[in-house]
Amino acid sequence: MEFLTILFLIGITAEAMTGALAAGRERMDLFGVVIVACVTAIGGGSIRDVLLGHYPLIWVEHPPTSHWSRRPRS
Repeated sequence: MEFLTILFLIGITAEAMTGALAAGRERMDLFGVVIVACVTAIGGGSIRDVLLGHYPLIWVEHPPTSHWSRRPRS
């Protein structure tokens, strides 16, 4: 795995954790925590990509399901 990919995953995880903690402080149920965490992670990554000038956005260019359907490299 490339170094930038690892940093990307760490950043998304940190953004999701921040959203989950904020939802937990508001005493939301599990569904609310998951929704807020996902929106925070996707929104934070999108803002980062826009500020850095990376177009198209990473989740538009490489949808999450495309990673699951790929064959392993040989």
